[in-house]
Amino acid sequence: MVAGAAEPVSRETTPPNGGAPTADAHRRGSLTASDATERLEVPVSRETTHHHGGSSDAATQAPSGIAHSDTPDGGGDSARHVSRETVSTDEPASAGNPSSDGARAPVTDLDPDERRRAALVESLPSASDDTPLMAELQRDARRRIELRGRRFPKPDATRVITVANQKGGVGKTTTTVNLAAALAQSGLNVLVIDNDPQGNASTAIGVDHRAGTPSIYEVLVEGQPMAEAVQVCPDIETLWCVPATIDLSGAEIELVSMVARETRLRVALDAYFEHRAAEGMEPLDYVFVDCPPSLGLLTVNAFVVGREVLIPIQCEYYALEGLSQLLKTIELIQAHLNRELHVSTILLTMYDARTNLAQQVAEEVRTHFPDKTLRTTVPRSVRISEAPSYGQTVMTYDPGSSGALAYLEAAREVAERGATNTQVNDETNVNAQEER
Repeated sequence: MVAGAAEPVSRETTPPNGGAPTADAHRRGSLTASDATERLEVPVSRETTHHHGGSSDAATQAPSGIAHSDTPDGGGDSARHVSRETVSTDEPASAGNPSSDGARAPVTDLDPDERRRAALVESLPSASDDTPLMAELQRDARRRIELRGRRFPKPDATRVITVANQKGGVGKTTTTVNLAAALAQSGLNVLVIDNDPQGNASTAIGVDHRAGTPSIYEVLVEGQPMAEAVQVCPDIETLWCVPATIDLSGAEIELVSMVARETRLRVALDAYFEHRAAEGMEPLDYVFVDCPPSLGLLTVNAFVVGREVLIPIQCEYYALEGLSQLLKTIELIQAHLNRELHVSTILLTMYDARTNLAQQVAEEVRTHFPDKTLRTTVPRSVRISEAPSYGQTVMTYDPGSSGALAYLEAAREVAERGATNTQVNDETNVNAQEER
């Protein structure tokens, strides 16, 4: 059984030698149940177990001394009370609510690894709204148990996701690199295309993007094959990146006079898919395209190459104000350049449950986009901000931090939604053929 409370340890400790925090530091900063999760070494099933609480735990007020508060909104009791007899297997429901049928599978029907995970979650001590620190530790421990070592389902076809929002500072690049890293760590092949002249995604992934390095600029403007610009992430072998250099800042002007200027990125990516197939390489499962905070030709190219749009929304009013303009732009792209494009995912970032504004913005977004908004919210986290200075994503810099666990849970939602949508589309096609 897990001890009732863990020894308080500051999460602001700088990693020794400028590297990632040690495993001991992770264990001291969380419930001792996280120690037991390190024994989960056997291969796990791709059938993931859902929890109703997710990131919809109760919005509690965290003490101001805590380095990063990631207390999401919603009801948290369901995440704490896990029966010894059952464990949830429901598909994600809108706005963080459990599915109406409440179907649960007996623990005896699960494989040994899932039974161990369920037993560890059940052994966690309960926490109430009166003990916000304990509630945060309990939630992080549950996420570690449920997500560590889990493999996410592969999509039937490559999912090309454009991460866009014309407002700056909402977490586009942070979301791009950390979702990509989380999916890659979970057994998937992921490519990140840094389409932002600032090159911050390239920095976070740890690839070279100095002037003169083959980059997305050469691909877009000079027609260089994308295969010559792709670099592998030094920390995760199934994560690749097409970097951006300072040269990309002039691409907007140079693209204006070019033929088929809006489709150049899509043509280059399709050719790269063919190159991988010809070389006998595994197909990519996900492609994430990071966009600049504008609606210029670089963003238009990203919309044309993408099939889905992921919109990070900061939990503040200004982020909501620009959302309507972004949706109008997407509608124009759908009508004239890319009929496959659609908004598939909205992720709430920089969430601080201690403020009424964050809760109100989250409620507003979930009300208008109930099916598209992920249950997981990403908290404000010092570790997320520190990671790029070490040339890493938070997934490798401090995988046990609240921010890393939030992005890992969001990545699972994205992967499971993709698998579910594929299954629904296949069933629809089968039914249509039968009717014919």
